[in-house]
Amino acid sequence: MDNMIAIMYRKFIDQAISLLYYFGGLLAYSWMMIAMFPTMKTADLAGIYNQFPKEFLKFFGANGIESMGTVEGFLSIEFLSLFFILIIAFYIGSSAGSTIAGAIEKRTMDFQLSQPISRAKLLLSETIVGLLNTALLVFATSGSIYILAKAYDVSMSTRGIFVFAFVAIIFLWAFYGLAVLISSILRSKITVASITVSIIMGLYILNALSKIVDKLAKIEKYTLFNMYNPQKLLTDHIINWHQIEFLLLVLVVGIISSILIFNNKDI
Repeated sequence: MDNMIAIMYRKFIDQAISLLYYFGGLLAYSWMMIAMFPTMKTADLAGIYNQFPKEFLKFFGANGIESMGTVEGFLSIEFLSLFFILIIAFYIGSSAGSTIAGAIEKRTMDFQLSQPISRAKLLLSETIVGLLNTALLVFATSGSIYILAKAYDVSMSTRGIFVFAFVAIIFLWAFYGLAVLISSILRSKITVASITVSIIMGLYILNALSKIVDKLAKIEKYTLFNMYNPQKLLTDHIINWHQIEFLLLVLVVGIISSILIFNNKDI
């Protein structure tokens, strides 16, 4: 247990600076969106968005023109549906990529394995830190959005922001499980990060196209993004526990598979 704590501490210290950079970017973007909203709202925001093709709005996660005059709809289309996920996806790919593939690439894995700790515990230790940091980024950003909304006198539901944060964390954890699995197979951190981000973008595009192209409508239920609707989470405050169970299953399968592969991997 002491060895696991030591590894987790080292991993957290190694990622602390980059974590601050990611949060700084998310905070700056959140601040800009919240600060813009009161002005945009007085400019008939729904009317402005009504000038765009409906397909464009659906692609970026809008539930309807009428919702664009709300802060939940505005944040969803301008930030939370895609850019928020994409920014954290880079962290996920980088963090998971450094767990196995990055250590092999930098030739530090032999030293790590020389320590009195099993491969499974080594992988779990670093994965736990990555998952906690992912949750920290989501909570910190969500909390910042709520505080900024209060500061700019923008009404936002406390329950809504908590529900959004919870679902967003589980949703991103599922991708972390996939990223760790990819890291256990490959030997390059940048390749793991690139593939992870590409998968997330690809699934988002497929989900968006399924709402635009009738022939692709059936694809939606096969994309993880049909389980993540920030506008609905912020306004309806409803958690679909069956979807949460599925996302956690993806995470667990990804971690277990990566342990099995790593235990049999020739370093």
